[in-house]
Amino acid sequence: MTAAARLIAVLGRELAVEASGRHLSRVAAPFALAGVLLAGLAFGPVPSVLRGVAPGLPWLVVLLLAASLSLTVAVAEQEDGCWDLLRCLAGPGPLLGGKLIAMWVWLAATWAVTAGLGVVVLGVGLSPAAVPAALLGTLGLAAAVVVYGTTVAAAGRSGTGLLTALILPAGLPARLAGTQAGTPGVDPVPWLALLVAYDLAGLAVAWAVFPTLLEE
Repeated sequence: MTAAARLIAVLGRELAVEASGRHLSRVAAPFALAGVLLAGLAFGPVPSVLRGVAPGLPWLVVLLLAASLSLTVAVAEQEDGCWDLLRCLAGPGPLLGGKLIAMWVWLAATWAVTAGLGVVVLGVGLSPAAVPAALLGTLGLAAAVVVYGTTVAAAGRSGTGLLTALILPAGLPARLAGTQAGTPGVDPVPWLALLVAYDLAGLAVAWAVFPTLLEE
């Protein structure tokens, strides 16, 4: 089996696990709705205030949810007792690629749901550049989440609280640049360039450390 076929197989397994467990629909969607409603209550009905916080709200929800999603990176394999078998059969590259793409989908979907709820519930809009910014930012964040989740799996979940705190600073560049790029009236080009650099750095780190994490 080629590396591409193994990657597709890992991605298909991730999608199948989500379809059976419904983690995204059971946790992410209610979390996004709660975030939007709490923002509406906290900032009040003033349109100018809501327009100011709307670009950053989806990123806040995504960043807060990323820590809990990272704990699901290898939980299904550990519960089934096949984590060691999967990492031996798939190999570092396909395993990283499949899990990273799946996590990218979950994070981007969470951003989209939160942004859509913000438009409907709060009645505020985003800049057209918010969509490419979301795709770029969630890619780099997905790389950090997969590395974090694999670290937890390798460590047998020891130090989980500390590692959960560490992933929040790792996602701050995505939140900052994504918020600015999605703000109407702000030139998105420098912020999109920053997100590209963030992705390249995150992917490079993930590619470098992932094989070592699998050997733990």
